[in-house]
Amino acid sequence: MAYGKRLPTGMQYRRQEPGTAEESVAGQYQYVRVPSQQYQIPLWMVATLSAGLVTLCLLPFLLALGYYGYYQFSEKIIPGVKVGDLELGNMNIRNATAELGAYYDLKRTINVSNGFQTWEVPPAQLGLSIDTGATIYRAYSIGHYQGVNENVDQILTSLSEGWQVSPVVSFDVVTARQGLETIASQAGKPAQDASISLQDEKWVITPSKIGYAVNITDSLKTLETHADVVMAEGYLQLNIMPVAPKVSDVSGVREAAQKFLEKTVEINAYDPISNEFFSWPVPAETLGTWIKAEAGEETPVVGIEPAQVSTFLNNMGATLGDTRWVDVEKYSTDLAQAIAQDTPYWVMINHKPTTYTIQKGDTLLKISWKAGFPMWFLLNANPGLDAENMVTGQTIIIPSKDEMLPLPVIPHKRIVMSIKKQRMMVYENGEQIKKFVISTGIDKSPTQPGVFQVQSHKVNAYASEWDLYMPHFLGIYEAWPDFMNGIHGLPTLSNGTRLWANVLGKPASYGCIILALDDAKWLYKWAEDGVVVEIRS
Repeated sequence: MAYGKRLPTGMQYRRQEPGTAEESVAGQYQYVRVPSQQYQIPLWMVATLSAGLVTLCLLPFLLALGYYGYYQFSEKIIPGVKVGDLELGNMNIRNATAELGAYYDLKRTINVSNGFQTWEVPPAQLGLSIDTGATIYRAYSIGHYQGVNENVDQILTSLSEGWQVSPVVSFDVVTARQGLETIASQAGKPAQDASISLQDEKWVITPSKIGYAVNITDSLKTLETHADVVMAEGYLQLNIMPVAPKVSDVSGVREAAQKFLEKTVEINAYDPISNEFFSWPVPAETLGTWIKAEAGEETPVVGIEPAQVSTFLNNMGATLGDTRWVDVEKYSTDLAQAIAQDTPYWVMINHKPTTYTIQKGDTLLKISWKAGFPMWFLLNANPGLDAENMVTGQTIIIPSKDEMLPLPVIPHKRIVMSIKKQRMMVYENGEQIKKFVISTGIDKSPTQPGVFQVQSHKVNAYASEWDLYMPHFLGIYEAWPDFMNGIHGLPTLSNGTRLWANVLGKPASYGCIILALDDAKWLYKWAEDGVVVEIRS
């Protein structure tokens, strides 16, 4: 065989050794054709291999089909589905509902920020509440209820990327406004007005600064529009607006402040119970700490700082003793304004409640007579007190005498009466201007001593208890609840009969104070509501 010759296909050749019958001439080797042997594969093996190959190809599909079917019929939420920070995947509807409710009702908080600070508040404070049923339905709908293709697409997305479901949120605008107003009280920074102060006898100016405040209207709108996002993310950014100072330039106030400092300032106080007048001068060095610049109609003007006035009043009140005091909160602001405007103003001195130890022979009527209160006032101040069985040594409360003066006091007018002398003296600006003969109550229905006040005017009052018409009636105290004793002219019965004209100067009434007709008419016009009436025993 020549070198390089290709053997025929399907045939095998072997080499014949020399010396055999088939030995070629000249001792050369010779190749002999031999039939090849073929291998046959069993049919069962082919079938098995084919089935395995088909199964291997179908396995991912079968697994996906089983996964899909499991979540379609098990009523479980697809893995990866979340509401806010809460993972709900693989939970059934019942468990997911309970978990969602517990999380948002008990654990969830909203971080509310103004950009500088953050407040952690429960959703309910912002008027937010979650509809758990509707939210769970929304979460369960992922991978359910759509067509197969869309369901599969949602499942694959949830598994690979997660699926954020927005909560279904209810919003209460009234509660939200109240909650924002509460936060706003802490979240703002007031503007700082330019100010002027006296330092080392020189007026020094401090420049103004812009402040900021919560824009509640815009913040409320943001909250309402994005309630579900706020609930899901747990964050609310407040809308902030700048607040300009009311006073930005006080350079023109220096001269006015210096002139004001040169004034003589005195605070007038009056004790309507004791009829004492006080005048408290304010030293210049103290006044200098009170002066401030405040906004005027067009330009800044000199004002007075109420907080400094409050300190001064506290100090003055401390000089009045243990039973009297000054209501600083009531008077400081108005007094500061009056000083700045150079208008008259009176501070009323108040009286504290006191106590009384019952002595042998005391009755509640005697005690009320001494204390200057109708008896029912003492009963109200001492719940449980048995007026018929009081014990010697027992301590009872005597109310503040201020309770008999419910109206603003008129300081320069005063009516003083003497039960003993049956006379009335009328004072204005410290001077007696009138003196009248009167008749007070008889022993069985006496007139109550004490310090009272004109509280009402009636041209012709009627007392049904005694069928009396009382001209020019001034009510001054309640002898018992809803029954007002007062001052009036000679009364008449309903039949027109005039009473007590011939007994003026002696006790005659059922507790009221009786005047001649002309005297009562004059007093009715002169004594406005608030005039103090002092009745002495």
